[in-house]
Amino acid sequence: MAFRYREDLVGKRFLSVSGVAKNNVNKVSEWGWKAGIIRAASLKDNKNKELQVLVEYDGVDWQRREWVAVHSRRTFRVFLVERTLVWAPKKFENEEVKWPALTFTALSADVTLQADAQPVEFLHDRTLQFLDYANLQPYQEWDERLAGSEAGISADMLSSLSAEATEWRTMQDGQRILTSTPSVLGGCRAQVYRAAGATQWYTAVIVGVNEHTGELTVTDDTVLEEHSEDPALVHMRLLGDGVIESIMRGEVVGVMPRRSRSNLQPLWTVERRTPVAARVDRENNKSPATTGARKKTAAVRSNGQIAPAEPPPRQQTGSSQELEAVEIDKKGKMLLHSIGHSRVNNSMSIH
Repeated sequence: MAFRYREDLVGKRFLSVSGVAKNNVNKVSEWGWKAGIIRAASLKDNKNKELQVLVEYDGVDWQRREWVAVHSRRTFRVFLVERTLVWAPKKFENEEVKWPALTFTALSADVTLQADAQPVEFLHDRTLQFLDYANLQPYQEWDERLAGSEAGISADMLSSLSAEATEWRTMQDGQRILTSTPSVLGGCRAQVYRAAGATQWYTAVIVGVNEHTGELTVTDDTVLEEHSEDPALVHMRLLGDGVIESIMRGEVVGVMPRRSRSNLQPLWTVERRTPVAARVDRENNKSPATTGARKKTAAVRSNGQIAPAEPPPRQQTGSSQELEAVEIDKKGKMLLHSIGHSRVNNSMSIH
């Protein structure tokens, strides 16, 4: 089963053909293909004729990136974006093997590619071949035998291929989390592409989410300023070993306190707690209506967690004589109780 196609464009590989000259459909490999990665998009509607994407071309310095109108026939004859990962046949050092490769789908095309001449881009060396997608096996898990372990492919090469395939899968999962379930990301760190500026990326902490627009509020590590970023329009990558895998397993890495009168809701990170600690917290946080306990005020710790504050000391009322009598009475009762517990019958002498 192939990986589910995601509609957002950021972070995807692309292939394009420019120019106005007619292309020979029988020599598709000679069309002058360019490849690269999409870093940002102007719109979420991929079919909108006004759509522009910010691209970085392979082999070109990132500072020469550019916004391009993908639906403009004066700009592109063909503009394809990555679709999924497959096993594709490849000749490597005179050996027939199969390597993980990307397939593509047309975002805009002035010409039609024949079914048996669809482009695939192999991982690692980024070379292109033109094959029939119907004959390709979907990539599900790494298989070093298919990749050429028995054909003499080096262990280092196989390890690199496996790591790149895993990275691609993790990136797809991370992007789906960012765009589909951002409420679980409170306190997570992310790398954010800077669509305008002297640096390519900046790192930040996710501190809020707008549930209606999908925009995230992040705090820039460098200048400690808040920015609003839409992960469907700007390339973002979650940071931290195992964070994406933990979220995919359903483990809680953040919590979003809900506020009924605000679309922008703050997020706080929480520590993973043992079941015993969780039960203790539930007991401490029960309402006075169910426990009869005194209501406690809350204070915010420096790490963002809510901590119960100590209740103020009980104020004593009444005259000094009354207070003294009460105190003596209390001691008498305690003494009586202690004597009674010790089975001594001279307690009446106190009165």
